[in-house]
Amino acid sequence: MAKRLIKYLVSSILILSGVALLAQNHEDGSNADHHKDTEHGRSGHKITLLMANSFIHNSFSDQTNNILIVPTFGFNYDYFFNARWGIGLHTDILLQQYKVEKHGGNEEILRENPVAICGMAVFKPHHRWILMAGYGVEVEKHESFQMIRAGVEYGIPLPKHWELGFSLEFDYKINTYSSLMFGVGFSKMLGRKNKTIT
Repeated sequence: MAKRLIKYLVSSILILSGVALLAQNHEDGSNADHHKDTEHGRSGHKITLLMANSFIHNSFSDQTNNILIVPTFGFNYDYFFNARWGIGLHTDILLQQYKVEKHGGNEEILRENPVAICGMAVFKPHHRWILMAGYGVEVEKHESFQMIRAGVEYGIPLPKHWELGFSLEFDYKINTYSSLMFGVGFSKMLGRKNKTIT
């Protein structure tokens, strides 16, 4: 399980790094005035629709590869107090039924379209990167679990206050199971501009 999760994590980081390098090369050749007009250095609101895949270890699978890949849809709201710090409410739903086991035991748990709701602290160390961490609950009709979430996001500004983002998030469901989510999202920026972070 650990080797497969590490493999997916490394692959995701390599993809994000490649996107970051391409975007950086594009930015280096762009006009400085255009750089000032982009939305990466602003306070205010950010609304994101996210399409993702969640990678979940499933030891009850009959197949040789016991990593489940579950399609995930997310809706995130963030409010930035300034160009660096913000808070958010991140929600997502896993669009599948699956079985997992509890940490340290062989007890089987059935999950059917669980919905995660997390309060997040958000930090922008750079105008393209966002670090986030938070606490929440995964709600499901059979049983709900508390969870801790940590993640990173890389954003590419688009015209008319939009942004294309690539995110990688790790969810630890307390006393149950863990998952890794890699997604692509489109964000709409609302609010006043602030000084660009470099």
